[in-house]
Amino acid sequence: MEEAFRGENPDFLLRQDPAGIAPERALVFETILPIQNFQRAAAAIGFELLIEDRLDDDYEIPEELVDENVANAQPTLYATMPTDADLRNLVSMWNAYQAGEKAPRGRAPWWNLFGMLAEIRTWGPKDRLTPEAQAELIQRLSDDDEALIRLELEIWPTANADQRVRWQRETRAKIEAFGGTVIDAGSISETGFIYEAVLVEMSCGQVRDMLQNPFAPGGLASLEGLQFILPQTIGQSLPDVSDGEPQLPFGEFTPFDDEAPIRAVLLDGTPIAGHPALDGGVVIEDVHDLVPLSQVAHRRHATSMASLMLRGDLIADGAPLEDARILSIPVLVDQARDAVSPDDRLFVDIVHVALARAFLGEEPLAPDAYLVNFSIGIKGAHFAGRVSSLARLLDWWADHHGILFNVSAGNVAQDLVIPNMGATAFEDAATEERQQHIEAAQRNNRHLRTLMAPAEAMNVITVGASSQDAVAPAAGPPAGVVPVAQDGELLPALSSAIGLGAFRSIKPDFLMHAGEHEVRAMAAGDHLRLRVMDQTQRTGLNVATVQRGNPSTYRTRGTSCANALASRASLQAATALYEEEGPFEGLDLNRRDHALITKALSVNAARWPETAIARYGREMVRLNGNHSQAREEVCRYFGHGALHDELMREAPELGATMVGVGTLRKDKAAIFDVPMPPSLAGERIGRTMIVTIAWFSPVLATRARYRLALLEAVAHSHDLLGDLIEDDGWGLDMRVGDLNKNIIKRGTVWSHRMVNGGPVVPNYGGDKVLPIRVQCRDGSGGGLSPDEDIRFALAVTLEVEAETAFDVHAEIRDRLRVGVMG
Repeated sequence: MEEAFRGENPDFLLRQDPAGIAPERALVFETILPIQNFQRAAAAIGFELLIEDRLDDDYEIPEELVDENVANAQPTLYATMPTDADLRNLVSMWNAYQAGEKAPRGRAPWWNLFGMLAEIRTWGPKDRLTPEAQAELIQRLSDDDEALIRLELEIWPTANADQRVRWQRETRAKIEAFGGTVIDAGSISETGFIYEAVLVEMSCGQVRDMLQNPFAPGGLASLEGLQFILPQTIGQSLPDVSDGEPQLPFGEFTPFDDEAPIRAVLLDGTPIAGHPALDGGVVIEDVHDLVPLSQVAHRRHATSMASLMLRGDLIADGAPLEDARILSIPVLVDQARDAVSPDDRLFVDIVHVALARAFLGEEPLAPDAYLVNFSIGIKGAHFAGRVSSLARLLDWWADHHGILFNVSAGNVAQDLVIPNMGATAFEDAATEERQQHIEAAQRNNRHLRTLMAPAEAMNVITVGASSQDAVAPAAGPPAGVVPVAQDGELLPALSSAIGLGAFRSIKPDFLMHAGEHEVRAMAAGDHLRLRVMDQTQRTGLNVATVQRGNPSTYRTRGTSCANALASRASLQAATALYEEEGPFEGLDLNRRDHALITKALSVNAARWPETAIARYGREMVRLNGNHSQAREEVCRYFGHGALHDELMREAPELGATMVGVGTLRKDKAAIFDVPMPPSLAGERIGRTMIVTIAWFSPVLATRARYRLALLEAVAHSHDLLGDLIEDDGWGLDMRVGDLNKNIIKRGTVWSHRMVNGGPVVPNYGGDKVLPIRVQCRDGSGGGLSPDEDIRFALAVTLEVEAETAFDVHAEIRDRLRVGVMG
């Protein structure tokens, strides 16, 4: 560290996270367990850590940050270093502490902090090769040392373009010196997003040597300009090996309006645009010249996604989207089993160029679109605490251009192992007991089943899968299939990746039905393996596909399907906004408002099913009554709940949903007056209320807290003197429902759920309004500019449990008004 600090440019101002500073001045802090007091000690000095929430006494280090052996884990944190003088001082104090000297007067907090650290060092080989990257590289290595393997080398994303060019030149020279080849290079430099990388090819022997000795002098991992050494980013679809026969006669589909605007973009492989179920509903633009590389007989995944977006399940639904078509820009090459990104290009570049062609320039391909369906995961890139470059790209596009990305949570291919249990014992167990064994196994292996990049992104909607068909199977399960749910129970699919997301945000945002997943139980020594069957046509969603080169239909399942259906629900909700008596009848919303409103409506329409509530009860027992941890555990699997897509388009049968939009800046607020139904006054009737805010936050990788803007709602009223009175009951005697305020504040959707809190009967006059104050504050500790406009959407649903003598919806609609306060 001392040597690094003696380098050139000593007046360089240090920033908060090593993503955007000079690498020789990026400090890495490795802590000693336990770390309950670490943040408090750091705060006393002025450090800002890469942990969003306060570390309570019962805080457990997220499994994404630790090794499998927690006792030996050393979580890596980054801290604020404002100036070079602070760094010089830190070096001096650290040396004194290591020498056993006592703390000088006034420096005791530093000694307290040092006592919690295993090491302070500058960024080096250990950081460039993350454990997750090493594990994936080992998986891809060939036993033949002469065989070739491709790596992605991410260069430090400094704003200094000349520095990036120099580092890229040095990287190329190093690769050539090793006898490797540079396959592709990419450079994206936008306000708020910088990406510099090279795709290279090296021998497996050289990569194996690097993994075994990353600190070797002159080795690739010691190259100053590199931030990360990664396996090649390979975008892929869910493997598809089904081979069903045609199930539906063609020519019976209601046609699409070929003059309808393009409202959504599908980034995937190449769909069969002329398929009878898709003809007229999808337009293909081959931006990257990939269509000729995809044989028609292999174009399954994108065809299935387009089918679900345009028509839903072909048997249960089949109706065409109204006033909407979709644009397909292929970014994957369809193969016999799956679809993958081109092996000679950087996938982040491919996605960025596709989005630019769709939305930017004098003649964008999709000027009326607001939604991008992204049912693609990155091979081997399960979330482990680091936000991927692809996720950062989607976050940036969402914020800067007002685009809603629906992203699939990802599918876990590995079998779920239940230790010390035989197949017979599992099959003989009651369904409830099987579920408890599965829950324990998922909990013990959740570090291997996390979200697949880019599902961890903050500004996107991440969709998980529930094991649920739209059409019941025609026959019973075959021999060997073990039920893991009771009839009608809604559970996350066993293969659906689980959260949480970046900075412990709620991910997935919600579940959508994705076809029933059939499970086989197989003995594996003393253990049991549960495997999701992929070669089945008994269950799944009915979609368009191609079989043996001919258009047909078949049944499929997975988080991609759930995501495509969620996109369909969003497009249908957007149409409902404009229809007769819709909330925006006669108005013309822009792209950002479309995106934000449907984002808010989707989360607002999610509900915890009975299975989630039951799991919460079991977690409460396991965690000795820790409400927050129990709720968080359920959120890993269910998010905000299962999506009830009909509630995105219409009000509940016994209630009303109100929608609004607004713009805020830091430390400002907007007030929305929600009229209270007169019929509820004096009524002892069950009631619920959901208040949901959605926004796209500016993000900044050079800050420890990546998301800059935090929005939340506060209900308040005024007493007779006009003084503001906080009202936790929101004026209707309510209490917190499924999620508490600490959990919902972490992402870019804030959804507060309240239920009737007791026997008190609301008592108010006929002109009563509930003012909901939406307020914006800096969620990053100083990164949000006071001049930054934050656009948001608000959805409020008020519902009663039983019929009243009055129409609650009509009462609210007739009195609705909105006020805004700067």
